[in-house]
Amino acid sequence: MKAKSFTWRVALFVFAIFTLLGAGTATSSAAQKDKDKGKGGPQINKAEEDAYKAFYAARGGSPATQVQLGEAFIMKFPMSHYLVGVYSQLTSAYYGMGNTDKMFEMGNKALELNPDNANILGLMAMVMSRRINAKTLDAAQQYQKAEGYAKHAIELIPTLPKPDGIDDATFEKGKNEELSMAHSGLGLIDFTFKKSYEDAVTELTQAVLLADPPDPVDVYMLGNADVQTSRYKDAVAAYDKCVALGGQLAPICKTRDDDAKHKAETELSR
Repeated sequence: MKAKSFTWRVALFVFAIFTLLGAGTATSSAAQKDKDKGKGGPQINKAEEDAYKAFYAARGGSPATQVQLGEAFIMKFPMSHYLVGVYSQLTSAYYGMGNTDKMFEMGNKALELNPDNANILGLMAMVMSRRINAKTLDAAQQYQKAEGYAKHAIELIPTLPKPDGIDDATFEKGKNEELSMAHSGLGLIDFTFKKSYEDAVTELTQAVLLADPPDPVDVYMLGNADVQTSRYKDAVAAYDKCVALGGQLAPICKTRDDDAKHKAETELSR
């Protein structure tokens, strides 16, 4: 699926990553700084500290500004302890700009430094599963990689510690948004690659339930999985929700909704 089909998720991901990563990035980096001081390790100079603070402060603003500041930081401080946070925030920024090539580049670098970066794994899994198609040269390997990211995210996210300054409700919402992305990735893989439609229903149902509001792509694909498993009444409910959400998928969902309603009336439904 093209990038524009999942731009709905930008605001949700930005919310989630700033909830789960944003509050913790400065804290963890400061802790690393103190640790290095105690060990006599490399020191973070004032210019580096100021540049990171400016980049971090821009996290709620324009993605283009974040990219400009983040790329400049990487060029100037290529060995910085802040790089994990910078790469993670740039992953979000490039995603917000619809530049998935750069999003993957930054996401891969973030995961190279920390393979347990739960804030990035779910997004990478979701976007990869929607980008891979029949023309992708190494589609099977890419699907397996995305599946690994999604499953690892689902393992890690429930164990994330709550950052200081974040209330319980906001923290839970952030975790749910990221879990939704991971389940979305698995659902697309089950539907498109594995043709395991029962599993697709399970995963996409979780993706839809965990997100507020749900992603129209997930709702649409859930309707398709319901049809494949002869759950025509459930498919009608999913397509109705997709239509109500609006956007570019609404007309397609309306057509499929009418077809599912006909099948619910004329064929055996589960």
